[in-house]
Formats: sequence, structure tokens, C-alpha cells
Amino acid sequence: MIEFAHAISISTDSALDQTNEQDTPMRVSCFFPSARGVVEMIAHDGQSVMLAATGHIRSFIAQRLNEDGEPSAKANLAPITAKVVAYPTGSAFESDFIVLERARSVDPGLYTKLNEQNRRSLLVLDRQSHTWRVADTLNLECEAADLIVGPILTAKAARAMGETLDDVYELCRYPKELALAPCGTACAYKEMGRCPAACDGSEPMSDYVARFEQAWGAAEGGVARWKTELKADIKDASAGLDFEGAQAAKEQLDRVDKLPIDTLGCAKSIRDLSLLCITPSVRKGKAMLWRFDRNGLSPIVTLDSEAVGDGCSLKELLVNWASVGAYTKVDLDHDGQWLDRFALVARHWMTKPSKARRRRVTVLDLRARAIDQTLCAELRSAIDEACTPVDHGDDLDLGDEEHTHIVR
Repeated sequence: MIEFAHAISISTDSALDQTNEQDTPMRVSCFFPSARGVVEMIAHDGQSVMLAATGHIRSFIAQRLNEDGEPSAKANLAPITAKVVAYPTGSAFESDFIVLERARSVDPGLYTKLNEQNRRSLLVLDRQSHTWRVADTLNLECEAADLIVGPILTAKAARAMGETLDDVYELCRYPKELALAPCGTACAYKEMGRCPAACDGSEPMSDYVARFEQAWGAAEGGVARWKTELKADIKDASAGLDFEGAQAAKEQLDRVDKLPIDTLGCAKSIRDLSLLCITPSVRKGKAMLWRFDRNGLSPIVTLDSEAVGDGCSLKELLVNWASVGAYTKVDLDHDGQWLDRFALVARHWMTKPSKARRRRVTVLDLRARAIDQTLCAELRSAIDEACTPVDHGDDLDLGDEEHTHIVR
């Protein structure tokens, strides 16, 4: 079971033994709400036969148990289902999290499939070799000293960021030659004047390492901060009449401006990850706040707009939350489950807003952010949106199903 979620569990035999006011047998689906959520159907031997996230629990159960008795292209699971468990949820984000956690318990193959769907790219800066490489949330091999930058939407975007670091800080494009320094073989970039060639000893390795540390700092803070720092360098150089330095910084900024911000906008060091996720709650008119940090993903409070109060209350909430786990980095070397949950959060975080479905998870990135009026205003806006009722018409849409998986 999922600790934070309210589960409704009904034995199919006991449900069918009961009758309604008209003295006719009850349907199993009648014991479940007309709400978004996760449905798990369990066989007589205790094995899960179905795990699904759906926009309408009652209709979904009725359909998969074929309670209408009508011909259907989908398999009738009634003969092999002994128990039905449902978790009502307030958002697709919550449903996906429950599906992921339950899949980890009931079927490793399904868990792997979900992680493949959630896969996001990462950029790894290796402090030992002083080079970078592209990885992802499924295949990350790293050392404790490595810098892991993410989430990044595609491997192409991750490579673009790495290549821009090469261009701006004149890093080596051929790690195997760099590893042989000072006895490596210089490449064409030396002849073009775009690499000082530490590999063949043309420059001291200490100078190369210093530039690599600059690249490390740029990648660690993300593209937006990188641009801000370059703009500050241009301004300072111009004020000091260092027009050559200002021109060099301007050329670097032009290279960074070409990076795809829509796929790299969330990318920073993930070892210091500190996120606040705001979603609609299963309780109508309320918002659920989730914390994602070194301890993983967990709900921390459910509240409504009136309960939030003024900006001071929001600031106090943020201060108290941010102090939990402060100064402690994520141990990526020994916690694969953390990375799987990170990929799930990243998928929702990086999903563009839908015109048809306005409400989605709002993620506030607290990494290197001051807890000020701007942040409090963003949190207040996210809470207000999550608390706003959505008119579903007469019924929820069964087609709003996020996942359907036959486990066995």
C-alpha cells in the first residue's frame, strides 16, 4: 500500500453478495468514487493483474470487470479478480507517483518500463578526467566528486550544453588524448586557435584545470545564471574600458544564447536539488504541497487559499521547508530509487501546459533562490490555481487515463 494515499479496498465476492434498495446485486464499481485515481486489481493468489491510472475510477472498474455484459475489445478481468484497490488522487502527478511506487513492488518489468518513459538526460562533469559526458536517469554511473546537471529533455540538448562549455572555456574535445597529457596528440582545434592543447603539453595542465573549474561553475548554476554572469562580465569590462575583454564576453554570451532554453531551462546541479511541487488535492478546493529533495518525494501539507494567509505565512512555510535537509547532498551512488523519482518529477516539470487541460503540477525550484516576495507570490499563485475548481461537466473523462498496464 502507499502510505500517504487513502486506499479503498473491496473484495469482489463480498461486494456481489450485497444488494441495493431494489434487492438486486450490487456492482463492484458502485463501491468506488467517480474520481481520478489509480486502480489495482488483484487475483486470488495475491498477484496484481491490473495497475492503471485513470480519470474515472468507477467507470474504469465497471469497464474492466465488464459489468454491463456488453461485448468489448478489452479483456474481461472479472473471472480472475478477487479484490479491487483504488487510490483516489487529485492530479495526474499524484496518480503517476502511486503507479510508479506500486509497480516497483508488484512487477520489476513494469517498473523498468515506466522509468524508460520518464527517462531524462543528464550532463556529467568528471573532476578526475576534467571532461564531460552525456548520461541519463536510467544509465548513470558517477563518482561522488562528479557534477551531475539536469534534468535535460534530450541527449542532443545535453551535448549542445557540453559543446558550448568546450567552445567558451576551450576544453578538450578528445578526452583520450587529454588523458595522455603531456604526451597526447593535438587536434585541429589547436591549429584553429580554439584550444591551447594541454594534451601535448603546449599549456600547463594547471591552466586547463582552472578553465575546467570555470566551466564547472557555469554548468552547476544553470544556463540562466550563466547568461547573467556573462552579462555582468561585459558590463564590468566596459566600465573598466577593457573593450577587448567585453568583446570576448559578448562572443561567449552569443554562444550561450544559442542553447535551447526550453530543454535546458531546468538544468542545474541535481545533488543540491530542492523542489516544491504544488498540485490539486483529492480534497476539492485544496492544494497539496510536495517536497522533493535528498530524502525523495513526499507530500508535506494540504491547504486551501484561505489557510495560506498573508505573505509572511508563506515565507515562514518556505523557510521551515527549506531548512529540512539543508547542506546535505543527494547520494546518487547508492540510491537508484531517488533517480527514478527524480525522472518522474522531471517529466511533469518539463511538460508544456496543455490548452485543453489547464491544471498541472507547478514546480518551484528552490536551488540558490532567495526566499523573498517574488518566490512567495509564485507559491501563492500556484496554490490558488491548484485550489480552483474545474468544471468536468456531468462526468469525468474515462479517456483521461494516464497509464494502463496488465501486470500479469
